[in-house]
Amino acid sequence: MNLSLVTSYIIAGLLLFSIAMVNIRMQNSSAELTMTQIVRDNLNNITDMINDDLPNAGYDVIRSTRDNDSVDNKVLFEARNNKISFYRNLSNDPTKTPDLITWELIDDNPGHGNPNHKILTRTVLYEATGTPDVTEIRSGVTRFALRYYDEVGKDLEDNMSAPGLLKNQLDRVKQIHLILEVQSREQIYNRSVGEGRYVTTVWEKRFTPVNLQTN
Repeated sequence: MNLSLVTSYIIAGLLLFSIAMVNIRMQNSSAELTMTQIVRDNLNNITDMINDDLPNAGYDVIRSTRDNDSVDNKVLFEARNNKISFYRNLSNDPTKTPDLITWELIDDNPGHGNPNHKILTRTVLYEATGTPDVTEIRSGVTRFALRYYDEVGKDLEDNMSAPGLLKNQLDRVKQIHLILEVQSREQIYNRSVGEGRYVTTVWEKRFTPVNLQTN
């Protein structure tokens, strides 16, 4: 047996194996970057809507909801761990009746492959007609958690119990802390065997709606 020839085959085999592993890592890295960008885009689309809604909670509503006995502060209608409802004048027209906006996380899987996915809904109940307009967000939301505070700037763990529909508790809310998590549909695998992982992005923000500070 030619020792030099055998050695050459072994070296060639190791080189081919190294090249194959590098290609696999590059493909995995490329797939992860692509998934990460998709997840971030999905997150940005959702947060754009939230950043428009929550800071404007209570905008131009006092005139139209002053006789709503269930909510003294004329802004919040319901406040739970995964659901919040508030009044807002979407039309920016003081002659129009404000609408009731509800954000809620529904514990239903949209069937995209990731068992952690849930459906986030934004519902606008047009008070003038009583007609609801429901937008279902099925783009990878896995967490939508709300915390409520009766003072501005309190520590994260010093939140109130979710007021629900309790009038005397809703009146106390001054700040709302939101945690939003979005995951990829498919898993990323670092090796050819073993469990994969979902690409995850988390967004947190504390909101201090102006109209909650005046009640």
